[in-house]
Amino acid sequence: MKFRIPYWSMIIALPFLAARSSAEPPAAIETGIASRYPADRGIENDPAVLLVEDFEDDPVVVEWMEDGGWFGLKYGPGLGSELVQTVPAAGERCLQYNLETGKRTSGGGMFHKIPPSNVLYYRYYRRFEKDWVWPDGYGPHDAMMFGGEFQSPTHTELNVYCDFWKGGETIMRIRTRLYPELEDVHKAWLEDTWKAFGKPRAGGGAIAWNVSEPDQIVPGEWHCFEFMVRLPPAGQQNGTVRLWVNGKLVGEHTDVPMIAPGHEDILINKVFLAPYFHPGSPRDQKHWADQIVIATDYIGPIQRQ
Repeated sequence: MKFRIPYWSMIIALPFLAARSSAEPPAAIETGIASRYPADRGIENDPAVLLVEDFEDDPVVVEWMEDGGWFGLKYGPGLGSELVQTVPAAGERCLQYNLETGKRTSGGGMFHKIPPSNVLYYRYYRRFEKDWVWPDGYGPHDAMMFGGEFQSPTHTELNVYCDFWKGGETIMRIRTRLYPELEDVHKAWLEDTWKAFGKPRAGGGAIAWNVSEPDQIVPGEWHCFEFMVRLPPAGQQNGTVRLWVNGKLVGEHTDVPMIAPGHEDILINKVFLAPYFHPGSPRDQKHWADQIVIATDYIGPIQRQ
């Protein structure tokens, strides 16, 4: 695991981009920070990168809510998650989740504090075994970022999810559970956004894709997911969210209500990875995560040599 504090004086906020309509063609694959670091080697030295976890070294594990490492993570042979060399996305090792029949999680939840930021990009790789069977219904909650006061993964001032829905569609969700008045505004925004997109909702709190539909997840293959949030300026409700799947922009919204009045000091301050399958797994099966990068600029897929 590699962790560094950025040079905040070098970060320049980008202007908000206009929201794209579903009628526009899919965006081309973009290049980002990873394009400058083949196989992600040395990416931790980039001034925009806050955290890298490639599982090549044992992850640094700290006590609950301590700085400088992952907390909540328990891994090792015979546990719900372990480091393996069988199928890494890059390098020699990755994190394997050993999901048991009927279980919702493997117990491999991992949190990490980051320097508070008003913009964050979260890129990671996921793979499901070739004969993977998706649980019926919703799941998993997968990767998250949190802002403001933290009480639990689903009850905090601001939480943003990258999730899967109905067997492999990638979605983003935003929750602001402590502030019902903002929840109402956000729910109304969601309804209007899906109506404009012209498709049925993909699940509670899901944000509509408005550039193109994401690639369907293919079991047995690695997939790259990246999502970002830019918090709105104080007193405004024009937050930005974007979602990329395998390097292709599939969703972009620049008018998202996400900060309750009187709470404009919220910043994104934690990240989380902990796949959670609501109905429980239909059988014993394995899935993997690798190459986590957290940054203040677009990262993109691993640059292959």
